[in-house]
Amino acid sequence: MRKTWRPHVRHGVELDVRGARKPEWVAANAANPLRDWDGREHIPRAGYRKALAQYKVTRDAFLAEITGGEHHGNIAEIGRAFGAAINALDSRSSFIETVEREELFDALDFLADEAQTAAGRDLTAARAALIEGVDSIRDW
Repeated sequence: MRKTWRPHVRHGVELDVRGARKPEWVAANAANPLRDWDGREHIPRAGYRKALAQYKVTRDAFLAEITGGEHHGNIAEIGRAFGAAINALDSRSSFIETVEREELFDALDFLADEAQTAAGRDLTAARAALIEGVDSIRDW
């Protein structure tokens, strides 16, 4: 790796390889917007696993709500539940910093984009309701 990337260092490329991943991990995490949290120094392993589990619950609930009809009150409640769960995780070990906060909102955008593609219609209002629900309760 060093030999391959060394010429690119002068162009500002930085590479930090911490460990190889098995093909099964790569396949399972291809659509995981929080995959960068896995192995990050200041994020507890249990915190990562629980945040990922909550993301999956939120994703499933959001997709079910979108396919069942647009009830933005329920979508806001899904967002509040996500925010509350992440609040509880962060209160234990306070690992959510600016980068992680942005990544959580990016994950919600990823979720909304995925739902919009699956639904085949504009979900701007549903996305706004989800984010508003999270913002109404988050401490991070």
